Amino acid sequence: MATAFRRRGGRFVASFDAEEIALVRHVLELTRAFVAPERPDTGDPFLDLIAGLGEEVDPQEPSDPALARLLPPASRDDADQAAEFRRLTEHGLRSRKAATISTAVAALDAATPPTLELDPDQARALAIALTDARLILGERLGLRTDEDSERLHDQLDAALQGDLELDPATAQKMAYYDFLSWLQESVTAAMLGQ
Repeated sequence: MATAFRRRGGRFVASFDAEEIALVRHVLELTRAFVAPERPDTGDPFLDLIAGLGEEVDPQEPSDPALARLLPPASRDDADQAAEFRRLTEHGLRSRKAATISTAVAALDAATPPTLELDPDQARALAIALTDARLILGERLGLRTDEDSERLHDQLDAALQGDLELDPATAQKMAYYDFLSWLQESVTAAMLGQ
């Protein structure tokens, strides 16, 4: 069973069993696939920059609400400005998000259960990657306000007590969201020295 992260010297240490690490890794892999740019990087920063400025990039706001939450418009008042900003920045932003998630996944891959130990860069990457994963899950669950979050917890508690029956897919998303929220809070608190 997972334990919260604690600062130990310059590192952050927690206990996770192999199944818990695999679950987090799986969710992060799905998140990385979701946010990764449609056109892969070439490895040459100049060529990637030039390609990212090309006209082949569709500057429209994403139609998937979860992706729209991860990549919000630069301007809600000026559609042309928002489209131009998206055209110039979306590929780079998606590439950075995917790279951050890759750092978090690599840290999980290096874990030796039951110990999960992170350096400061890995801890930051995990916290950021969990934000993206939780935004996607939250959108899929219809979480937009504090009241929505309270509703989620009430429903999850009622389901665990047998007072409410949820469809298995929704229950799984809710459980993942709850676990990832706890994990993000744990790593963030440890980084802040709390």
